[in-house]
Amino acid sequence: MTGSWTEVIGQHELSEKWCLGTTAISQHYRMFDDFQLLLFRMGLAYRFSGDALVSAGYDYFYSESYSEDRPKLQHRTWEEFNLGSRYSTLAISHRYRFESIWTRQEPQYDLSHRLRYRLKLEHPLYKNLYLSAFNEIFINVGKPYFNQNRMALGLGYRLNPDLRVELGYLKLHFDHAHYDRLRLAMFFKTNLFSKDKN
Repeated sequence: MTGSWTEVIGQHELSEKWCLGTTAISQHYRMFDDFQLLLFRMGLAYRFSGDALVSAGYDYFYSESYSEDRPKLQHRTWEEFNLGSRYSTLAISHRYRFESIWTRQEPQYDLSHRLRYRLKLEHPLYKNLYLSAFNEIFINVGKPYFNQNRMALGLGYRLNPDLRVELGYLKLHFDHAHYDRLRLAMFFKTNLFSKDKN
């Protein structure tokens, strides 16, 4: 069964060094039908250079499952380090993230932690069209160590320097479940400060 994964990711420049990131993700068991999950993310990032930045933020996560009547609610805090590089025309980025996850287990919340590593590649194809691919592995801090793996491949198109879209395939792999998703993503940038000193 092929479902859908839709995400909107914003980068809002606050100054030359600081930016605010926002993300909204929805997933459906069937193509844009039969709701599975919703995630809202916000984080503050500091840029050491054009290729390296550190971030910290918060996620709100809500999901519904076929096998459980009770939905899952999580609050997550995270810290991450992003490092970018370039080899000829190939853009390479590494993302390292540590997450603390509070999962609702009535009448309290259960706390767990995990590590994430994502390798992402982008390669230009023709004018504003590019190829995008990434793989991200999730490791629990404690047994069972394997949490999940995400692999994606798709095409992207830059409408302008501050707006691009991607369409492709996303594979979600868990120990006891596998999901095939059509991935639709939009990335946009806003600039909340002016570099002009006049």
